[in-house]
Amino acid sequence: MSALKQDAGPDAHRLLRQLQAREAELALIHRIAGVGGVEVDLRDGFQNRRSPEYLKIHGLPPTATNESHQDWVARIHPADRTRAEGQFLEALAGRASDYSAEYRIVRPSDGQTRWVRVAAQIDRDATGRPLRLIGAHFDVTDAKFAEQALRESEERFRTIANSAPIPMWVTKLDGERSFVNQAYTEFFELTYEEALRFDWRSRVHPEDAARILKAEQLRTLVPANPVLSRNRFAIEIRILRAGTDWRWIKAVSQPRYDERGQHVGFIGVAHDITSEKQAEIELRASEERFRLMLDSAPVMIWMSDSDGRCVHLNQMLREFWHVSDQEAQGFDWSNTLHPEDRPNVVGRVSLALEERSGFALKARYLDASGHYRILDTSAHPRFSASGEFVGMIGANVDVTERDEAERARELLVDELNHRVKNTLAIVQAIAHQTFRNNADPVEARHAFEGRLIALGRAHDLLTKANWENASLADLTEATLDARGVNADRISLDGPRVLLTPKQAVSIAMALHELRTNATKYGALSNEAGLVRVEWNWTSDARPQLRIVWRESGGPAVSRPTRRGFGSTLLERTLAHDLDGEVSVQFDPGGLLCRIAVPLDGSQD
Repeated sequence: MSALKQDAGPDAHRLLRQLQAREAELALIHRIAGVGGVEVDLRDGFQNRRSPEYLKIHGLPPTATNESHQDWVARIHPADRTRAEGQFLEALAGRASDYSAEYRIVRPSDGQTRWVRVAAQIDRDATGRPLRLIGAHFDVTDAKFAEQALRESEERFRTIANSAPIPMWVTKLDGERSFVNQAYTEFFELTYEEALRFDWRSRVHPEDAARILKAEQLRTLVPANPVLSRNRFAIEIRILRAGTDWRWIKAVSQPRYDERGQHVGFIGVAHDITSEKQAEIELRASEERFRLMLDSAPVMIWMSDSDGRCVHLNQMLREFWHVSDQEAQGFDWSNTLHPEDRPNVVGRVSLALEERSGFALKARYLDASGHYRILDTSAHPRFSASGEFVGMIGANVDVTERDEAERARELLVDELNHRVKNTLAIVQAIAHQTFRNNADPVEARHAFEGRLIALGRAHDLLTKANWENASLADLTEATLDARGVNADRISLDGPRVLLTPKQAVSIAMALHELRTNATKYGALSNEAGLVRVEWNWTSDARPQLRIVWRESGGPAVSRPTRRGFGSTLLERTLAHDLDGEVSVQFDPGGLLCRIAVPLDGSQD
């Protein structure tokens, strides 16, 4: 080198310095990049030169500058040795100038197995004989391990996916499938290759096809940032599996991203939900039947949640409160309770909700027309399939008329008992008066029967009017037979007057006695006598009914020497029992009787 330096001129020195600088730069690049350089002289026994990076990659000491071909072959992993050497020798024997290879070595320094990648250039002479090989060695162990891990991961994914009982798939960005699992191919009865090319949309039910998004539509919904992506796209559709076997499928897709965060496609799974859908359809049908049954029921049916809020009111109950089906949700029924009933009902219902027990109660509720109606309520707790308390179900029955009828029946029974006792008392009094003062048994029997018949006629009239009242005109006509045998001899005149049951019985007995007396001794005892009955009523502060009995044309009248039953009845029954006034005048031309009894002021 010193001789060269002495003989070289200035330009040669400058070029030498540039060459040394370039070699230093190249060595630095090799060191930084971890590239092991090698140069092999193929003309004389494969003599070679190797860079420090090469020695480091191959686990050789710095002093191992030269190496024979056999030394290199011995360092190759036994599993790759024959292949790697054969590939090298084949490249030398050929005509190509490029040589590349990948193989494993066992480093002498630490015994580790490392993967090495070789890229080299073979220089040849004019005849194609190899002269020199210049190449670079790279340690690609980490990349190989990563590649192996990826293959193992892919294999695990395929194994797991093919073991899954539900169809799974992976798509590219354009929607083309890159993978489908075994369940997918079995579902559509296709081979793996057919399934990758298969357009599953052709099997979608026509009614569901319009709801399927295309690949470009889905991509617009995927956020650019994978960290923020939580998108899952789900759809429920019907797919024809084979023949006429339509299956309900719930397909769920999720975006997938590459290592750079770029959206590269979708991964999806499909669940066969035919059974669930069928159960859902049957449940809806069952609920519809249940609602129709509730709305057709002749009673008011309601359902509440666990807090007592309304969940459903059937049609009859909605009409009762005049609320719509939407308004029924959460309707506060307690606001319709009668103020007197509210504390008891709210307390009973609250206790039943707390104890998860049924209850029965009766209360008054304000209906849509503004009237209080009596509802008889019976309710029972509702529980879910898991045993959780979910609310109450109950029925309300409008018992307003029934309760009123029961009260009326009770009043009627009480009134009947009272009337029976009164009637028996009257009959007893009639019998006592009849048989005490009449020595003739036959005459006494006829008198007794007549008085009972008069009492019966009064009862008949009262019965027709439900024992509420009786018309004085009808009572007088029936008692005196004024439209029968006495039609030409008894005349009646007066306005319409309604009598209470007590008044009717007493006045009927009084008229019967007056008629009996007239038949035996007075105007009706001959062929020419007449009887005129007139009545009227006053409208003053204390209304009175005034009845006038006037006889004419009969035998001469004289005051009797003893008091008979008729006189006693008129004085006791009319004057005493009815708080009335009775006056009898025994005029020679005919008997005159005036009767005045108070009315209730409700006459028309």
